[in-house]
This record gives sequence, structure tokens and C-alpha cells, in this order.
Amino acid sequence: MDLNDLNPMQRKAATTLEGPVLILAGAGSGKTRTITYRIANLIQQGVKPWKILALTFTNKAAREMQSRVERLVGGEATDMWLGTFHSVCVRILRRDIEKLGYKRSFTIYDDDDQERVIKGALKALNIDEKELPVRSVSWAISDAKNKLLTPDEWFAQSARDYRCGQIHDVFISYEERLRSANALDFDDLIMKTLQLFADHPPVLDYYRDRFEYVHVDEYQDTNMAQYEFVRLLTAGSRNLCVVGDDDQAIYGWRGADIRNILDFEKDFPDATVIKLEQNYRSTANILDAANQVIAHNTGRKEKTLWTDDEAGDLIRLYSAGDEREEAAWICEQIRRQSKVTPYSEMAVLYRTHAQSRVIEEMLMRSGIPYKVFGGTRFYDRREVRDALAYLRLIVNPADDISLKRIINVPKRSIGDSTVAALDEEARREGVPVFSVLSCLPDTLGSRPRKCVGEFTNLIFELMSRKDQMKLSEYVDFVITKAGLKEQFENEEGEEAEARLQNLNEFIGSATEFEKQSDDKSLEAFLENVALVSDLDREAEAPRYVTLMTLHTAKGLEYETVFMAGMEEGIFPSARSLQEENRMEEERRLCYVGMTRAKKNLFLSCARRRLLYNQITHNAPSVFLREIPSRLLKDDFAGAQRAGAGYGTPVYSSYPQPPVRNAYPVRAQTPSAPAVKGGGLNIPGVTKGFGGAAVSDSMLAMYKPGDRVLHKKFGVGTVQSVTGKGAAARITIAFPVYGVREFSLAIAPIAKLEG
Repeated sequence: MDLNDLNPMQRKAATTLEGPVLILAGAGSGKTRTITYRIANLIQQGVKPWKILALTFTNKAAREMQSRVERLVGGEATDMWLGTFHSVCVRILRRDIEKLGYKRSFTIYDDDDQERVIKGALKALNIDEKELPVRSVSWAISDAKNKLLTPDEWFAQSARDYRCGQIHDVFISYEERLRSANALDFDDLIMKTLQLFADHPPVLDYYRDRFEYVHVDEYQDTNMAQYEFVRLLTAGSRNLCVVGDDDQAIYGWRGADIRNILDFEKDFPDATVIKLEQNYRSTANILDAANQVIAHNTGRKEKTLWTDDEAGDLIRLYSAGDEREEAAWICEQIRRQSKVTPYSEMAVLYRTHAQSRVIEEMLMRSGIPYKVFGGTRFYDRREVRDALAYLRLIVNPADDISLKRIINVPKRSIGDSTVAALDEEARREGVPVFSVLSCLPDTLGSRPRKCVGEFTNLIFELMSRKDQMKLSEYVDFVITKAGLKEQFENEEGEEAEARLQNLNEFIGSATEFEKQSDDKSLEAFLENVALVSDLDREAEAPRYVTLMTLHTAKGLEYETVFMAGMEEGIFPSARSLQEENRMEEERRLCYVGMTRAKKNLFLSCARRRLLYNQITHNAPSVFLREIPSRLLKDDFAGAQRAGAGYGTPVYSSYPQPPVRNAYPVRAQTPSAPAVKGGGLNIPGVTKGFGGAAVSDSMLAMYKPGDRVLHKKFGVGTVQSVTGKGAAARITIAFPVYGVREFSLAIAPIAKLEG
């Protein structure tokens, strides 16, 4: 290990070994490298590895840190404790949980186990799940435990109304059931460890003596329980080193408390604060733009990322007419970038999962391989597949797979034994399961008969209405009548909201199909969806573009990054527009997205968007207006400024925010000169027409396969050029609008280079 491999601030962090230390590590500043060198330096200075504790948030981060330390100091590093908060707490509880009345063989319940326990408690208390959804109770219990609240303490801080009283009663019953089963849920792992420390001081003293040096990665993501755990362990030694970036605190919605990192110096007045501001990832222009955006947050510690790298390309900006034009533009830019950048180094980021549908469809039509990371492809999401199963059963009653999927979705008390009996009867008769629903086997009891009968009547009613409505209205009717929406409408939390949004987005896909297809039948719609799903299930290409939410992208990096949906109400989200704290977290999320890009950053918005089956006209995101125009290259800037009818640049109709003292301005890479033609003045565009007489030389300009830009329809590919003079015609295929034919004399088109 050579500490001279580090830059001056990294080296300072790696050699400041005593007392509380706060390492403010900006995006791409080498924080993992720094903390591993610090741990390795401790060992080289004679600290026993088992005296060192390092806490992370993911097993992947723990494994990476462990392997790096071992490469620096060898096998003795295996003796230190390095893991997630929860894995470390499990080790502590396995040793001493008997002091709390549990056995060491306790079981850890996952989310599904937790839901089953809650359902049992609801049933015992005679509370209807429709009145108090399981997920609402689960969310409340988890939130309470992360805040270290008992059921009584949670209720005292709640609204103390009838609903809260019900949750309180279920919470108490839930805790009793876990204890009787000798089980802990995920949140208990930290909470019970803290209880162990509080009730049995000798245990706390043992671990305080054991861990003389404690490190915490991603400190900005810690919640109250994690903060208290670290505080108790280091109260004696005060040798606490935390690494984090308040500008990347984006998990407030799941309990993370940014005050933990912002108030570190209040908690430890003698703390050494070290800022890692040199960035090794992004170009100067990308960093400049990210700094300008994040500088508008007030609740942050001042720091400025910088780089020795070149200025790089300007940030590309595009204002589309709608979400399909936006997706087509993204595909066009990916195609261009793929000449110099592999697909594996490109990512498309968005605020919500529902935004991926149109982008996925356009990528498939363009033949661009992709993978949805950290989420499920739109048509494979559980709630969407449930809706499809209803529609497929209506069209094809012999589809046993679809029937079995939704016969008890939403819950209607049709258990596995009932389904097995129906399946057996169908096999005996040699008919589809649906055929036996009207003539149930004698082995079924009265309650299963009643529940199956109600389901059968529902399907018959849905079938009878199939040809009485427009496609989109019928899809909405089926989803609503079947209760798929209702099961999420009364639940609390972002997951339920996301599932409801996905159902509305699915209805929106039917609306869109209805407008674009000649055959507007349900059968044609399902065939279209099946083709999309079949393509999704093909073997993954060795290289693919990654699609993911902005939250999922944290910690990753790509040569080229696209951020879609940069509009008010989408990003920043509608909720955040009303609350300053939420708005600041949304801005941090924007900062995270921008700093994932190494060389190329593309930002896009749409003037009109169909999302969640709602058409909206949103203003461009405030975050776009916070980026100085000197850092932006608007893809239609030339056309807009030349008055060619594309509208105004997305940032020009708003007052420019003051330029913050966030980044030293570096020399800019000059953009390509604009070549005028046909009223268009667009960088990177050759001659075009638009009212000019068509000469033979002009006709020769366009050949099949050429890519052109149309004022209204966007980028397309020339299919053919026919005729001469005023009768000359050009046929162009557009990704969004299909094949169109124009008069070459008056068409507002321009040929694209490359």
C-alpha cells in the first residue's frame, strides 16, 4: 500500500485516524478507495483487525470494501467486522438475544411472512382487510420501528383517530405473534440490538471495547435507529469515521434522516471535516451543470466538485411534442452514440417506473437491446399482468394459466385447495377449468361454492360488455369492476401508489393503441402486447442499454446518460412542489442523475404527455432552468432561434436564475457551425428546402437510407424520392408517425449528417 497513490485530501482522510472524522465525498471522488485505504492504514499502524468495524448499506458494497482491503494488507483483514447494519446486528443478537427472552435460533421474517402475521392479527381482531389494508399496517409498523417507537408511543404521536387505533391494536397483536413464534422482522434487527444495549449495559460495554474504530459508509442514508446504534458504540472511543454526501441524500421517503450528516459537527464539535471534491468521473461541463443545480438547495454543506478533465461536450437538451417524440429522439441519439460508445455504457433514467413503457416500446421498434435494471419490465409487472390475465381470459376462456392467476386476485377467499379441486375436475372431464365453474364438483363446500360462483358471474358480466364499449373504456371497466384498482386505492405508501399508477398507465396504452391502430379490437390489442412481451423475453444481448429509475442509479456510472421527463409535476414530482424539504430531495435526485454521466448527458422533456392515462401539459422542470444556457446545446436551438416554428427554447421563457459560485468556468468546446437551409438553422444539419424550386442537383441530395429532420414529425429515414420539379415527392419513415409522403418543393425537411 502506497498512500502517495491518493490525492492530497484522500490522503488526509486516510491518515487522520483518531477522533471523529466526517469525510464529505462528492460524486465520483473516490470515497470507497479512500475509506479502504484508511482501514488498511489502521491495520498497518498496528490496530488489530477485530478492533475495526465498517458498516455499509448493501452486501455488494461490503464485499467490494472487504476485497479492496485484503488486496492492500492481505488475509488478516478477514478478522475485521465489515457488513451491513442488519448483518452486524444479527451477529450481535445471535450471541446475546436470550437476555431479551428470545432463543438464539430466532427466525427472521421477510415481507411476505410479515404480511401473513398481520393478516392473522386482522382476522383475530375482526378487522376487514378492505377497511385496513395489510400494506398500510406494514408501512406504519416499519416506520415506527425505524423511529424506535413502541406501539403505545407510535399511537401517542399519531392522529389518534379510529384508524390509528386499529393500527395500534394490530401492532400490539403483531408483536405478540412474533415473540410467540421466536421471530424478528427486518426492522427488529436494529431495534432489538438497541434494546439489548439499553437493558444490559455489560453487553454494550463489550462491543464498545471490541470496536475501537467504527466506519460508516453512505452516512447520509442512515435513519434514527442506525444513528443511535453508531452513537452508542462510539460514545467511549469517539473514533467514528463517517463517509457520505449530503447532496446525494435521496432516501428520505424510506426513513433516512439527512440531519444525521448535516448535524455531525454539532454531535461531535471536535470533528475533523475533510472534503473530497476532485471528481474522476465526469467532464467539466457536466460537473459545472450539476453544481449549478445543487447550489440552489439551502440545506447542504458547501462543496464544489472539480476535475482536471477537459470541458467535454455541452449538455444536450430536447423539448419534444409528446412522450413518443421524446422516446424517438432518445433512440435516435442512442443510435448515433452507438458508433463510438457501446450500449453497455448507456443508461436512460426516469423518475417513475411507469415512464419506461413508451421508451421500452420505442427501443424495441428501433432494434436497440435494453434491460430494465432495478425494476420489472412494464408488461411484466404484477398488477399489469393481473389486468392482462383478466382480458386474456375474457377473449379465451380456455386459458387456464390466466384463470388460475386471477381467480383469487384481488383476494376473494378462493384458496389453493379449491383451485386444486377445480383443476382435478377439469382434468377428469377433459375440459378447461373455466368449463367446470358453472357446474362445480360436489366436493366443494358451501363457502367455496359461493366465492367461485361470484367470480364466475363477474367474468360472464365482463364478457357480456366486451363489444359494447370502446377499447380503452372497456379496459378501464374491466380493471375497475374486477377490483384491481380498489385493492391499491386504500393503501398507504409509495408502492401502492406506484402500482395504481401502473394500472392507469396500462389503460393509457390501450388509449394510445386505439388511436394508432386500424383494428381497435381487444384481440388486436392483446396481440400487440404479446409481441412486446415476447421480445422482452428473448435472450439478453451481450450489450444492452440500461433503463432504470433515478433512485436505482445511485452509485452507478455510464459514459452516456439520458434523463427523460424533465417536467414540473413529474421531475420534480407533484408532491414535492408543495413542500420545500421534498423539493430539496428532488433536486438532490437530479444531481445524482446528472453525475452518473461520464462524457455525455442528454436531458429531455415533453410539452404534452400521456402518463397514468392522463394527458398533461407541463412546464419544463425548474432544474432545467437552473442550468446556465452556456452549458446547454438545444437540439432544436437553431430552428427555435431562427423562428422556424419549433417554439421557444425550454429555458428562454423563464428568468434565468443567478449563476451560483459553484464551479470555475472553463473553456467551452465550440459547437458545430450552423448551415442554413429552408428556414432551418440547426447545428449539424446540411441543406434543406421549404419552398425552394427543386432542381436535379437538389433531387440528388436525398437517397434512400438518408436520415432527415422534419419540422413537425422529427427525425426519419428516407424511403424513396420520385418525380421531378414541382412534382417531386419524398417518402420518409418516422419512428413515431410511420411512413409519410411529402412534396419535396414545400416540405420543411433538412438532411442530417452522419
